[in-house]
Amino acid sequence: MEKENRITNNSDYKSVYSKGKSFSDYNLVLFVKRRTDENTRFGVTTAKKIKKAVERNRYRRRMKEIIRKNLHDVKPGYDLVLMCRLNGKDSDFSALEKSYLRLLKKSNLWKKELY
Repeated sequence: MEKENRITNNSDYKSVYSKGKSFSDYNLVLFVKRRTDENTRFGVTTAKKIKKAVERNRYRRRMKEIIRKNLHDVKPGYDLVLMCRLNGKDSDFSALEKSYLRLLKKSNLWKKELY
């Protein structure tokens, strides 16, 4: 992801958590907060219950790739934070992508119709 599409400050994460809406499913939790400009930014966090850093980082890398792949199909003007749950640790790439797209659809941020 490019720098302008990433949430980098801890205060921005806290703002999305406290003032945004949340949508969840078995693998992921999506937090959404409206922005004043038309730039959409993403952040990815993983549960500390996933004990090994290697597994947390693998999960995070998968989610970042899914976000990058579907970046242009998300409505502009939002901050989105994806919290990766312990349940999704063993899910494959396609199951995580389906979860992500389902949450975007649920939050009305997906531009396309799901197949």
